[in-house]
Amino acid sequence: MTQTRPATRATAAQRLIVAVLLLAHLGLTVAYSVVVPLGEAPDEADHWAYVVHLARERRLPVGPAITQSKHPPFYYATAALVASAAEPRFDFLRANPDVFVGPPPADPRAGSPNFFIHTALEDWPWRDGPLAFHLARLWSALLNTLALAASYGLLRSAFPRRPGLALATLGFLAFLPEFAFIGGSVSNDNAAALFGTLALWGGLAIWQAGGRFRAGWWTPFALGLGLLAKVSTAALWPIVGLALALGTLRFVLPAPEERAVRPLAGKPRRWRFTISSAARLLAVGIVVFVPALLIAAPWFWRNWRLYGDPLGWELARGTVDLRSAPWGWGDTAWLLRGWFISFWGKFGGAGHIPMAGWVYLVLAGLTIVAVIGLLRAGIRQVSGRERAAVALLALAVAATVIGVWSYSLVALGTDQARLLYPAIGSLAGLFVLGLSAWAPQRRIRLATAAVVVSSLALGLYALLGVVRPAFAPPAAAALVEQPERVTFGDLVLAAWDLNDAPSLYWIATTQPARDWRSVLRIVREDGALVGEWKRSPGAGRWSTDHWPAGCVMRDPYAVSWPDWAGPGRYRVEVGLYPFGEDLVAPFRNGAQAATPEHPYVLLGWLERK
Repeated sequence: MTQTRPATRATAAQRLIVAVLLLAHLGLTVAYSVVVPLGEAPDEADHWAYVVHLARERRLPVGPAITQSKHPPFYYATAALVASAAEPRFDFLRANPDVFVGPPPADPRAGSPNFFIHTALEDWPWRDGPLAFHLARLWSALLNTLALAASYGLLRSAFPRRPGLALATLGFLAFLPEFAFIGGSVSNDNAAALFGTLALWGGLAIWQAGGRFRAGWWTPFALGLGLLAKVSTAALWPIVGLALALGTLRFVLPAPEERAVRPLAGKPRRWRFTISSAARLLAVGIVVFVPALLIAAPWFWRNWRLYGDPLGWELARGTVDLRSAPWGWGDTAWLLRGWFISFWGKFGGAGHIPMAGWVYLVLAGLTIVAVIGLLRAGIRQVSGRERAAVALLALAVAATVIGVWSYSLVALGTDQARLLYPAIGSLAGLFVLGLSAWAPQRRIRLATAAVVVSSLALGLYALLGVVRPAFAPPAAAALVEQPERVTFGDLVLAAWDLNDAPSLYWIATTQPARDWRSVLRIVREDGALVGEWKRSPGAGRWSTDHWPAGCVMRDPYAVSWPDWAGPGRYRVEVGLYPFGEDLVAPFRNGAQAATPEHPYVLLGWLERK
């Protein structure tokens, strides 16, 4: 019969460290949620649309109009409940046509990393829609912090004789930039991380307790609610089942004295499980999996009635970008590279704001060291039972990877490590175990402290050195005075350069109270419109209702000339209007400069040869 060794009880000092790390993580996650503008996390606007629909309509969406409606409703329903303390709305999110998701442009004012123009409506003190959005983000932060706590519990159950490993994993994951970034956003990945980790923790707790269900009584709820949070958590069900089998089955071996007397005589006796242990496994399996299925059944039954299959697969296919080419080795490299980078930290709505390249090189080196250390630990440093724990954690990661990989054969945009968050506790624990394999036992506390401090430094660097500058207002522009000025309400067009890349220079005479939008037009002499650009001045990096009096903003444009636009003279004209309203009448050097029928000011002419 297998015997379990009792876990060492956490000391008062360890419990204090755990509490401090959990609070520190919550603080960091909330800091990300405040620094990152609303809607600027992956798919966050779409997730928010689902929350708003539930809060306002009080019913689940049908069809692909709400793109995230392919996901089960647990996260969105609970976020809607929390957000309803304010007024969940969507109208304050205003799309930015100048968002730039490629490599940073040579002129930082030529493009903006933000998908939305963030006006004074989002400023502190929050109210109405922005307040509801922040409440939903706070709910995400709490779920994310609970997932972190569950990761600690998972590692304590997996390695009961190594409390330092659980503490190091807790400290590592607490300040992991991407984990905190996603934790501060409206995303169902936080609920998937919580329930996936809880399910694994429960399975391993039952295993370590020799199959006693009471040790992991929450497992059915975690499995069922996991399916209601994100279907990808289903990948962990076989791993939980395997943990139950390992904990419940009782194996009979030859007695030690018999093996000593007849070590080589006859055919070796094989391990065999007893009938009573098999019956116990069946009973525990029923108690764990049947309630879990009943919890999730209404969602699958609804999909069956509406879409003809339990997963609503056709609905999902209608809301994602489908892959059109066969999978190749290049796709494999793209997927693995994306997972690696975004595991550590890659920010913005499209993951288009990376950390410095040298940071990823250092982290790649640490990852190689951790993988080699994990292999070393498996060969030399862990007992047979701990090897089983390593195998279960590794299988949890592998099952989640295979699930997302399978989805990647159909859908684009899956190179995001947040999709692996159902197994985030396992992934982080294995990484830290690999690193700890290189530390002498007498230095394990020092190694744990080094992991925590390094992770904290990385988390603060990402927040203050990467994310915050990316969304910061642009630097003030230098103004070359011109004799002519055009006045549009609160704003004055004080200067302009006309060439293939025109630039306008705006000045706020007083602090504007409205969100102004400019219109630049290039028109051929015969009246044919070559191009028209409507934008928030300065590529939408800083809305006009934030400009102080006297602020000068350079507003550059990249003109794309169509093929039919041949040689000739082209007039350049500009207009200005408050968001959602008509163009205002401009005044040039005090005199009205346009007619109501054509409210644009002629700035000059471009010659194309």
